[in-house]
Amino acid sequence: MEQLDTLTLDQIRLFLCVADEGSFSAAARHLHRAQSAVSYGVANLEKVLGVQLFDRSTHRPTLTPAGQSLLSDARQVFDSVRKLRTQAASVADGLELEVSIAVDAICPADLLVQLGHTFLKRYPKVSLRIQTEVLEAVSALVLDGSCQIGLSGPIGVQSRGLERRFLAYIPMVPVASSSHGLADIPCPIARQQVLGQVQIVISQRGSSASSGDHGVISEKIWRVADAATKLTLIRAGLGWGNLPLGLVSDDLEKGTLVKLVLEEQGPEPLLVPLSLITRSDAPPGPAGQWLLKELAAISKLCPHVAGEAS
Repeated sequence: MEQLDTLTLDQIRLFLCVADEGSFSAAARHLHRAQSAVSYGVANLEKVLGVQLFDRSTHRPTLTPAGQSLLSDARQVFDSVRKLRTQAASVADGLELEVSIAVDAICPADLLVQLGHTFLKRYPKVSLRIQTEVLEAVSALVLDGSCQIGLSGPIGVQSRGLERRFLAYIPMVPVASSSHGLADIPCPIARQQVLGQVQIVISQRGSSASSGDHGVISEKIWRVADAATKLTLIRAGLGWGNLPLGLVSDDLEKGTLVKLVLEEQGPEPLLVPLSLITRSDAPPGPAGQWLLKELAAISKLCPHVAGEAS
């Protein structure tokens, strides 16, 4: 056991290189080392491990059964140490181990998908945590330090400690199931015809009423905590509500949902601002800063957002 303490990463490198190149001389040329140094290093590794790794009785050394058995383990050890060094260098340079984002439920899924692809290519070693919330909960998570970045709708915590930058407008459309009573009413639909219908709205978890009442028209209100539940209930014909165009575009095309034209809102989608939020006293690290720029770039290409209100 004490002998293993003298095992070095360089010895493992020499073993792998000889196995890959097929000879001690070829490994020496590849590593720009003297052949004697390569032979000596491999011999020391064999001594430390207590096994012969190469059969040297032939013109070209060949792996022994023991060498063949240990080759994959040696490669895994070498790769793991190399990854550890790379990660340590990144941490020393200030690169985060994880970037956390709080995302409002109205944020288009295709924007997050594109972001995930580009982030994985740019920072394969950095973890990405995405937490979906609604209304004030998004900015609250950034303010208390739980998340480094927020993608927030128009309703959020107002604080001097937060920096808010406009990102894009999210088109919101009022929809109902094709089987719902509102679907049969000629457009535009008057306010009086909507008042008695159940409107499904998103409210913050633990909130009683008002914080989720943005855009409410109906007198009958059902509150849910996320967009997916809201969409499911609307699909089932249990009420109507405003949802992101990107979330309902497939349903509108299939005819399972219909777009409602309300008299007081007009035929055009409601444009709801989506903003980037960070803490002024704790800006994101290199990966987070890159992510902020990438979000701004991707949002301009995303089919279900708009850069400026027309």
